This record gives sequence, structure tokens and C-alpha cells, in this order.
Amino acid sequence: MGDKVKVQEDWLAVCSGCEIAVLDLHEAILDVLQAIEFVRIPVLMDVKDFDQHTTVGILTGGIRNTDNEEVAKKVRETSDIVVALGSCAAFGGVPGVNNINSMPDIKQAVLTTTSTAPDQVIPTSKELPQLFDTLRPVSDVIKVDYFIPGCPPDSSVIASVLTALLEGKEPQLSNKNVCEDCPRERKEKRIADIKRPIEANGTPTECLLNQGFMCMGPATRSGCGAQCPQGNAPCNGCYGPTDASYEQGAAMLNVVASAYGLDEDSSVDLDEMVKDVYDPIGVFYRYTMPVSMIKAKITENKR
Repeated sequence: MGDKVKVQEDWLAVCSGCEIAVLDLHEAILDVLQAIEFVRIPVLMDVKDFDQHTTVGILTGGIRNTDNEEVAKKVRETSDIVVALGSCAAFGGVPGVNNINSMPDIKQAVLTTTSTAPDQVIPTSKELPQLFDTLRPVSDVIKVDYFIPGCPPDSSVIASVLTALLEGKEPQLSNKNVCEDCPRERKEKRIADIKRPIEANGTPTECLLNQGFMCMGPATRSGCGAQCPQGNAPCNGCYGPTDASYEQGAAMLNVVASAYGLDEDSSVDLDEMVKDVYDPIGVFYRYTMPVSMIKAKITENKR
């Protein structure tokens, strides 16, 4: 094989699960490594500078602080193609749920209330990266050419996108939703009562949403092979919205309201329905809060 394609990868506000997903290619990674050369990838090598231009730059995680922003911009400047890998990079992901809280409250909770540090003092050193008020997806800071959603993305999806890029082809993500890949029996959706996943194991062959479990499958892009529903767990929406609806949470709320009977009876009390959903923000916006229409929560002023 001729010259290898140079690739760099960096992680921002992230847990490193996406990096592990790359390694989960198992023996297939040997085929990938025959075609590419990683010149920067912090999880595997201690290379901190950006002295080489690469064909592909991969970023995982969202933009939480000034260091994240600087790294993202440098990867963009030194890459022909930038790929946002994982739901944190694409939508903000789980860390983005904290956007409903103010930064002073976040610092107080994380650095003092729950901290194990003996002094429990909020650091103020100017040498530390400065935290932004909200976490943002990578595309809010730089131009992103391709997105690979998932928490983490399925290794086969990562392989297919990288292979397409190496072959000079346009990577294609699924346009289906998770329900279309789910083998469970899907009748007309009707919800009698809303359950939490811990309440019961559910019927193995029946649609989980029909049983009252908040399965995000109808509003979530496929690509995982419906692994969670096949494992008797509701889809939690990690692949983000389908092309049909960028606002994943609103799309799912519409599905639940319809299944709850709103289409047939306009007097159905949706407030009561929402009360039955444990942690609505965490259910409907777990991965997409930073790109949703909901930007903060309203708190009562007790002064």
C-alpha cells in the first residue's frame, strides 16, 4: 500500500468511551491501521503539538472550557476533514444536561458540596482553563464535515465512516429510526400508564413503549442495531435525532402524547402525564440539550 493517510484525534469534554469504541474494532483495526497513520491521539501517545497537517481530524467530546475551544480550532486548522465522533461532540451529550444549571451553581455543587478535596475551595487560578457558562457541541465552534453519533458509536459505524473517507466516498448514516431495526412486536401505540425501567422487566416480545416504558426509539436515529431494546432495556436516545426531526425531545414528547391518547381526547391532561415521567429532561434530552430549544430551567425567586 502507498503512503498512509495521516489522521489526528483529540478529546475535549469527554469520558473516553468513544476512544474505546475505536479500539473495539478488534482485529478490523489492523486493516484500518494499514491505511492510516495516527500522528496525534492523546489516549495512545504523548504528542501535544499540532506540527503536522492531516487529512482527517477526529474530535470527541463537547466544548466546556477555553482549552477545549483552542484544541478544536487547532484540529480544524490542521485537518482537511473534521469528524465529530460521538454524541458529546455532535450534540453535547450527557454533560450538556447540566446546561439547565448556572455555572455558579455547578461550581458550588461539584467543587464544594460533592468534592472530596479537604479545603473545598473553588479554584480561581488564571492558569486554569476558563469554564464557559454552557457546554456546546463542536459545530458551535468550528466547521464539522461529518458526524458519527452514539454514546459511544457502534464500532461498525465508525469503521464504515472511516473506510468511506479513506476511499474518497461520502459517508452515509442511517435515515431510519431505532424502531425500524427493533424486532419487538409493534402494534398501534397506546400507553395506559408510564413506568420506570426498574419497575418491571417487561414483556420480551412487545414494544417497550406500548408497555409504558419511555423508549426513545421513535425519535432516535438507528445505527446501533436496536441493542438496548433487544436487551430488554428502553432506547435512551444516544444516537440523537433522525433527519426528520432535529428537536429530538419535542419529537418524542409528541409520540408519547399521541400514545397517551391526546389525538382522540383533547382533554387529556399532559401535565399529569409529564408528572409520571421520572426526570423528563434526563429522559427526553439526555444527549441533545445543548442543541435543543430548551436552554435553561426556571427557578423560583424566593427573595
